[in-house]
Amino acid sequence: MRISTNTIYDSGSTAISDLQSSLNKTNQQLSANRRILSPSDDPIASARALVISQADAVNDQYAVNRRNGQNSLSGTENILSNVTTTLQSVKTLIVNAGNGSLTDADRGYIATQLQGNLDQMLSLANSTDETGNYMFSGFTNTVAPYVKTANGATYVGDQGQRFVQADTSRQIAMGDIGPAIFGNIRTSNTAFAMNANGANIGKAAISGGVIANSTLLTGNNYEIKFSSAISFDILNKTTGQTVLAAQPYTSGNPIVFDGIQVNITDTPTAPGIGDSFSIQPGNQDIFETLTDLINVLRTSTGTLAAKANLSAGLAQANNNVDMSLSNVITSRTNVGSNLRELDALDSGGEGKGLVFKQELSQLQDLDLVKAITDLNQQKVTLEAAQQSFVKTSSLSLFNYIS
Repeated sequence: MRISTNTIYDSGSTAISDLQSSLNKTNQQLSANRRILSPSDDPIASARALVISQADAVNDQYAVNRRNGQNSLSGTENILSNVTTTLQSVKTLIVNAGNGSLTDADRGYIATQLQGNLDQMLSLANSTDETGNYMFSGFTNTVAPYVKTANGATYVGDQGQRFVQADTSRQIAMGDIGPAIFGNIRTSNTAFAMNANGANIGKAAISGGVIANSTLLTGNNYEIKFSSAISFDILNKTTGQTVLAAQPYTSGNPIVFDGIQVNITDTPTAPGIGDSFSIQPGNQDIFETLTDLINVLRTSTGTLAAKANLSAGLAQANNNVDMSLSNVITSRTNVGSNLRELDALDSGGEGKGLVFKQELSQLQDLDLVKAITDLNQQKVTLEAAQQSFVKTSSLSLFNYIS
């Protein structure tokens, strides 16, 4: 078969070009320390590596979420620890206020200390995290959850609870909303807690305690006090204002005021002059409890009825503080449990991340020993091809014609 000079040049050029291309690719693989430089190098391994890379990226994002959750929960735990300390201080002051040797002035000093505790509690309830978001306001974390009022504070946040996506199928609560921590103090199983003053002369009974008109409810505490055997006044104990004065009394007739309906009956005997009955919401928060306690301590105890009011007020406050402490302890337990779970998920996430990276390494990383051996072999082959081409291309009969 006759081989033309052009054929010799074309085949030689093509072979050298292919060898140079292979050498260049091996050199690029060594520079990048990657076996797969483009999907065409290994389509199956490239597709598998893409799936694993995406799973690894998602796993890394979960790790970021968990760190954010841990920071938030640690901040919440710190605030709840301060709340616990404040409530314990309040409880100590309540015990001190029950000392029978104290004067009205002494109890006034205790009330002043309690006012400081109330302000501190309100500040803690409106705490923010490291990003400036309010911690106990639900989804509305840009709005302070509590606003100070005459009878304590009002919650203006929402009922939403924030969660962090800590893993594929696990969401972790980022703490509780304000009412779960600072509210939910049950003073009665009914809508209102109603009690007769322990110093009452008569033995009339109070009952009912139903909501007559929810739009008129104030959330304040009230007192019904008999100015005579046939008439009574209704006082708002929170604001100190008289709601109704000199109202005619008939045993069993409904008494309606500020959205509340109660009944007082001559059971077994009619009320006496100066007899009183207290009415307060069946569900309170710690701010209302402290406000009521402060008002009780600032009220003179010059009469038997006033002393009975003091005793009842201290007992009620002590019980409410205990329930509030229970709420805080429950919330702290939940925070601790969530922190522990985040730690466990972190450990599992680190393990998964290690597996993902090992699989990617097996798919993509270059065998350096083999690559260097191939590079050296390709260099030798290329040099041999180049020298062979030079000699082959110089063959010609004209070199021997004299």
